[in-house]
Amino acid sequence: MKHNNQMQFLRLPEVMQRVGLSKPQLYKLITQNEFPSQIKICSRISVWLESDVVQWMQEQVQRHQEEPPLDTVKTGATHATQWLREVSP
Repeated sequence: MKHNNQMQFLRLPEVMQRVGLSKPQLYKLITQNEFPSQIKICSRISVWLESDVVQWMQEQVQRHQEEPPLDTVKTGATHATQWLREVSP
């Protein structure tokens, strides 16, 4: 049972599934301070706070909604394509 006032930890596979990014893309964003850093809870286990991941996702949606649409005829790319080019290894 999940309570709204409890903190939830997410492991890497769940973070990747929720945000739709690969492991290299995710760690590149962390290195660039564009994604929340993981928390080391023991020597071999890292986790993310679910609230941090959800907040990051909300910020991406808000940023997308505030950006003017690109002229895809001139640029040949969408916002998503440009963003993926930036974060892809």
